[in-house]
Amino acid sequence: MKDRAVLVTGATGFIGRYVVSHLLGAGLRVFALIPEGEDHPFYTEGAVEVIRGDITEPLQIPAEVGAIYHCAGVIKRDGEMERVNVQGTQNIVEAAIAHYCRLIHLSSAGVVGDTKEKIIDEKTPCNPDSLYEKTKFMAEKVIREAIARGLKAQILRPTIVFGTGRAPGDDSFLQLIRAITVGNYRNISRGNGIYNIVYAGEVARAMHALDDDAIPNGGIFIINTPICFAEFASTICIVAGKDNMKIGNIPYVAALGAAAAFSSLSLLTGRKRSLTFSRLKALTERRTFSQDRLVLETPYRPLHTVHEYLKKVCIEYGLTSH
Repeated sequence: MKDRAVLVTGATGFIGRYVVSHLLGAGLRVFALIPEGEDHPFYTEGAVEVIRGDITEPLQIPAEVGAIYHCAGVIKRDGEMERVNVQGTQNIVEAAIAHYCRLIHLSSAGVVGDTKEKIIDEKTPCNPDSLYEKTKFMAEKVIREAIARGLKAQILRPTIVFGTGRAPGDDSFLQLIRAITVGNYRNISRGNGIYNIVYAGEVARAMHALDDDAIPNGGIFIINTPICFAEFASTICIVAGKDNMKIGNIPYVAALGAAAAFSSLSLLTGRKRSLTFSRLKALTERRTFSQDRLVLETPYRPLHTVHEYLKKVCIEYGLTSH
């Protein structure tokens, strides 16, 4: 394994950078697929071998590459989602088949969509709702169809991925932590909602673990480390040195009324408000995603607890004096 080269798509993206860092730390030779004209200041010169190319075009990859870690994708730009997330995946699949590479595909737990099931696993029927979820599910379908043609592949579905490295304006996780540390956060329904999150470094470790001949081909695996919002907020307060901070509680009925009022204001003013129906749903959601299959059927084991990663990230954000 240590003499084998791998290729990472989306290598300059948020999760892609964690994947590249982990693979380099594991002693692998890493190629990074980076579009023409895009800077790649995240890697020490010479540590990563850069290939210029676009996943939406047919690709030629080095003969020594034995696995492709497919992290590239579009989350926000609706007009590009199908071209990048679906057609781009099709091109990566064809390159993997042509070069006899294993494909480790980064999908999303969001492909499950809306469901009444409280514990979600890989057998839960998928009903994706947003365009992003739909294109990620379509990409999975591309891979499943290619497996019948001889593709070696594994699919990883992470929940909400957290970690440092995003632009502050795009980092909703950082915004939530800051709201907690300055006293602008309140639990809703006593914070019993489940926050389905996973540290980006663990996603990288899981993708690497799936690059293993011993795992039956064509698997789908969820990765998640759920925590209730009350415990999450308490952990952040402790890490930030604000153990004595009392977090208030808003009853669900009151929160529902506030969400209705804020949503109306948002429509009138065009400005986002702190509490919307979608955010209320997220804060009170009781369903959780199980990573039992990943832990039981692959070599992957979490390195640290979610609490330890929350502390690590808060320190990296500079939100604690510890």
